[in-house]
Order: sequence, then structure tokens, then C-alpha cells
Amino acid sequence: MLDSIRQNSQSWGVKLAFALIVVVFVFWGVGSMNGPSNSALIATVNDTAIMMPEFKRAYELQMNAIKARFPGIDESQFKQLKIGQQVLQGLIARTLLLQEAERLGMTVTPVELKTEIASIPLFQNAQGKFDPEVYKQMLAAQGMSAGSFERQFKEDLLTKKVRENAVISASVSDDEAHEAFVYASEKRSMDYILYSAVDFMKKATVTDDEIKAFYDANIGRYAVPAQVVIKYLAITPEGLASTVTVDEAAAEAYYADNQSSFRKEEQADASHILVALDENASDKEVAAATKKIEKVLKLARSGKDFGKLAKKYSEGPSAATGGALGTFSRGQMVKPFEDAVFSMKEGEISEPIRTRFGLHIIKLNKLEKARIPAFEEVKGQIMTKLAKDQAADKVTTTLDVVMEQMLSGKSLEDIAKEQKITLMTSPEFSREQAPVAVGVTKEAAEELFSVPAGTAVDTPLEANDGYVVARVEKSKPESSMPLEQVSASIKEQLVADKSVELAFEAAKGASTNVLAGNIDGQPKVQTSPLVERKGFIPGVGSAEDVVKAVFDADGNKWMGPYKTPSGAVFVRLNKVDQPSDEVWQAAKEEVHKTLLARKKQQMEQSFIKSLADKAEIVIKNNELLDKL
Repeated sequence: MLDSIRQNSQSWGVKLAFALIVVVFVFWGVGSMNGPSNSALIATVNDTAIMMPEFKRAYELQMNAIKARFPGIDESQFKQLKIGQQVLQGLIARTLLLQEAERLGMTVTPVELKTEIASIPLFQNAQGKFDPEVYKQMLAAQGMSAGSFERQFKEDLLTKKVRENAVISASVSDDEAHEAFVYASEKRSMDYILYSAVDFMKKATVTDDEIKAFYDANIGRYAVPAQVVIKYLAITPEGLASTVTVDEAAAEAYYADNQSSFRKEEQADASHILVALDENASDKEVAAATKKIEKVLKLARSGKDFGKLAKKYSEGPSAATGGALGTFSRGQMVKPFEDAVFSMKEGEISEPIRTRFGLHIIKLNKLEKARIPAFEEVKGQIMTKLAKDQAADKVTTTLDVVMEQMLSGKSLEDIAKEQKITLMTSPEFSREQAPVAVGVTKEAAEELFSVPAGTAVDTPLEANDGYVVARVEKSKPESSMPLEQVSASIKEQLVADKSVELAFEAAKGASTNVLAGNIDGQPKVQTSPLVERKGFIPGVGSAEDVVKAVFDADGNKWMGPYKTPSGAVFVRLNKVDQPSDEVWQAAKEEVHKTLLARKKQQMEQSFIKSLADKAEIVIKNNELLDKL
């Protein structure tokens, strides 16, 4: 999500997303939260039960989706997201919608179901047509039967019908869209008088007692968690893969049955030179940028080294690497750029292309057509997969043997040799790092921190896809960074904070004169560039209250003082820049689309809340949800 916002930070929809307040529906807490616990039952919605297997499947799908999108996320961050509660809310909402569909008599016909499934690209062949064999293979890879998938997909279509029916009356008028567009696109500049914190630093003295007091009051900031180093055997499909011999004929058979899953989409390797240009740039600015890019284009087509030209002229982040963008497929670049690249020939240099980032000239270095790689190219990948698949069947039996040998007094080193399993040594890690460092769950890792160094853990530790059998080699208790190590950074922080406070006090002393319009003897009046409603002002810093005051102002009276990271400021409105009618007309369609989608989302949320308010919802197994 954050990547998407950053990549599209200049798009109209994202500006609106930052500018408008969206009412987000959360009906967590409705119904009774005190029903008796039942290990197989997670909740009831009217007369419909939500069972633990259904909840577990949905939870694992959500977890896997998040991990795929954010590979670096750890267990503590997962807990903050309260995934378990979100998943249960989704299942309750789905149940309510299915019940409403039944009440309204809505159905999905066999023809509808077949047509919708056939339209899913995942189930289509290279010619873009539904392929029954691909369909079976894809479902098998997910461990699903066709009947199970079609039942769930039919329910998805039913809930979609109910949601669409609930928002059918949603509409956005031109006036509403234009008002929102102006609000989101308007820019303002301000005059400001800055009492800089830098000017007060010499007066901001900090004593050793103050440093010690800050350290004591914030000792948690300097905590060093307990750490361990372990030696371990990974009794997992990956850990046991080396003990399995895969027949090459089996790999060839797998390749023959699953060729479509190895398909590589069309990919391009390109470089570019960018002349930055704002989306709402004036005709004069566009003309200047066009002149510059055409000059560079002429040099590039005359045979000058494209990479050197990019380093000299490009205004994009890739300038340092000679404009190289690496390899990418469709959907990874903005549309005008993508359309140009995939219509070019290798070695060709494009005409200037306009995107929201500015004007580009592109050189296509290499273009790889979509293809299915030969067996030899993916042989290693297949052999590894099949080895893991076969090893998965050995996890339980191998674990039993390893635990028996441990109980008989054998060392991990001896067991590793006998079972032909690699004995691994971990890096030093904390409880929070355990899932990444050695693959065990954070709960299982508690065992590692409960035994002294040199001790083997007498129970197998649960990992994501198997078990870990471990011995603690080194153990460090929880501690804190010593004051001597952090005193310099604390002093720096306290000096900065005191400097801001001294600047603010000085500004307050001048406020009577400044607010009355008498600015004689004050620091120099400066003018900011045009800024949006995002709280950052060049020369002043991040100051949301300052930006809010300027965007609320309807005159040019001085306001303040306001405390900022730079010190303290008085501000007054200097200039208002609203989008032209030409810019509005160009963005009008997208604005309507964005606002309509948001309004439908709000109506849908309100509709589900109304269903929840009328329903009898009982949440069970609160202990489990609190842990997720």
C-alpha cells in the first residue's frame, strides 16, 4: 500500500485520499463478547456458525498475502495489525451478506458461474482462453478441489451482488467533484518570520543531571533484548530436501504437466533520461522542458553515449546509474512510459514521452517476448520443489527418530551425521528475530530463552512448515545500553529541544507587536514556495498546524507563533494557487471515478453495519483472538 502511494504520489486520486477524511467502518465489538468458548467454534452470526477451520484458512491466506507484499514484516508488527480480529470481521461481514442474499432471493446461475470463472486470467492458456487443464492444475497447486473452489467462488459472486445492490444509488455531481478537486489540488505560499532554533543553541545548556534524568525516564529506549545463539536441525521440507534423491524423469514429467506455470511474461530492459516537469506545469514551463529534452534527444540520436548523457542531463533517481532501469514487465511502469517501451525495437531511442514525472526519452536495450522456458532452464527449480515435496512426507517420521536419539543421549552432531541432516549454527538473535533467524514461531522461541547455555531443548520447536530441534550455545540476558554509550545522543536531543523552546519563548515575547502588524526589528520576512496540504514547508519543516492555519486563512494577517522543528514562526498568507479550468477538465473523469468509488465504499460499510446492528453476533474464543 505504501509503495503504491509513493509511486502514485502525484496522481489525482492519491492527492484526494490525503485531502479527504474517509469514514472507515469497523463493527468490531457488536454482539455478545462473552459466549462460552468452544474449540471448534469461533463465532455465530444469527443461526450461522463460523468454524475454526474456516477462520484458520482465512487467517493463513491473509498472513501469506501480507508476507508476500511486505517480506520484512516481523511477528510484533503482525500483532499490531490485529490480523485475527480483521479476518474475523471479514468472515462476519461475508456471512451477513450471504444471509442478506438469501433473504432477497438472489442467486448465481450455473451459466454465470462458468462465465466468471472462465474470465479469470489465472485459468487461461497462452491464447487467453479458459483451459480446463490449467484450471485443474492451478486448483491442485492450492490444495483445492473444483467443487470447493466453485462453492466459495459462487458465494463471492453472491456477496458481490448484494454489495452492488447496496450502492446502486451512489452518484457524484460535477459541483461535488469540482469542490473536492480544488480542495485537494490547491496550493498556497506564505510569508514567515522564523525564530531559528540554531540561534539559541549556545544558550541551551544541558547538565549531566538532566542527561541522567532523561536516560532514567526513557530507559526503555535503550533496552537490549535477551539474545541467544543455537545449533539446530531443521526438520522441515527444506531442511530434509538434501536427504531425498529426485529422479530426473519425474522432473521432466512434472515439467510436461505444468508448463504453463513456468510462463515468463514479456520483459524489457530500458534506460531513460528525464526532464522533471510538474503535472500542472504552465505552458512556459512545458516549453522550457521540451526544449531541453529535444536538445538531449538530438545528442543521443547523433551517437553520443546514452548512459553518459543520462548522468549529465537526467533529473531522475536513475541518473547516477546512467539512466538504467533494469528489467521490468508490464504493469510496473506508468502507462505512457510502458506503452512506449513495449512498442519499441531493441536499440531504438524514443521521441519525448510525457508522464506525471515529466518528459522522458527512452532507449530500449533488450526486449524478451513472453515464453515458456525450456526444461533445462527450470530443471533445478523443479528438482528442488520435488525434493521438498518428498521431504515433506518424511518430516514426522524423521522427527520421531531424532527425538528418540536425543532422549537416548546422542548429541546433535552425531544425530546430524546419522540422519544426513545439516547441523546449522544460528546468528545471535532475540525473541522478535527468531522467526526470521531460525524459522520458529515467536511462541516456540520462548523455550530457547528459558534454558541455560549448553542445554538442548527437550521438545521440538514448531516452525512454519515443520520443526526445529535445538541446543542453546550462547545466552545473553536482557540489558540496557550504558549511559556512557548514549549520553552524547541524549545531550544532542536535549539541546535541540531546549533550543526550540527558547526560540518559541522569544517569539511569544514579540507576538503583541507582530500580530498587530509591527514587524520592525524582527527576523527577516521570508516567503515559502507553493505548498500542498501535507504539512511540510521548505525552510520551516514539518508543521501541520502552520499549513492548516495558512489554508484556513482568508486574509493576510500575521498568525502565530507556532512551534516547529526549526524553532518558532509567525506566518501570513501570501498567495493562493488554484487549478485552472483546463487542468480540471483533464482530471474531471478520474476525479468522478475516485469519488464515486469512495462513496460506494462508505455506503457499503454503512450497509454492512446496519446488517450487523440487526444481527445476533456472538464472538467466542476471545483468548485466541487476543494472541493473533
